[in-house]
Amino acid sequence: MRQLIHAVTDGAGLPDHVQTKLLSLFPEIDAVCIREKGLSVQQLFTHLTGLIERGMPPEKLILHSSPDLVPFLPVLGVHFSEYDERLTHFKQKHPDKLAGRSVHSVSSAQKAAADGADYLYFGHVFATNSKKNLPGRGLDALRKVTESVAIPVIAIGGIDQSNIPAVRQAGASGVAMISAFFNRKV
Repeated sequence: MRQLIHAVTDGAGLPDHVQTKLLSLFPEIDAVCIREKGLSVQQLFTHLTGLIERGMPPEKLILHSSPDLVPFLPVLGVHFSEYDERLTHFKQKHPDKLAGRSVHSVSSAQKAAADGADYLYFGHVFATNSKKNLPGRGLDALRKVTESVAIPVIAIGGIDQSNIPAVRQAGASGVAMISAFFNRKV
């Protein structure tokens, strides 16, 4: 089975250099999770419509925590944070769209699957600059999660080309990467 590859945006507000990077990446990846918590719904909509107009296939876009935009954009789906209870309602309203959830434990993974998630992001697996001073949960924790659910588990957190084989061996169906694709401009 082929490994899924997701790019997750870095929360920098989708500046032009990030959009250009996304446009160059889309042929090589399965999905882009647009994780831009600092943008308003209107700002996010404006950036996304511009990105789509520039050639980004909307069917590769997953909106992080933005289910309200789904009726207006033909996106792949929505990704929800661990404790966001809108997932079940979203799946009932949009059964044709993917719904994912971030999880950090076996119990959260099992709840997400029961709530109707189509896939999970489990992390952070390895140490990462996104979670400074927090050790990674590790490959054993990833393995326990992948064994506890029947839906795809995508590893996130400190993932790069060197450790993709290890996360695959731990049962991950894919990887999601932020810093491997995007360099935050400070």
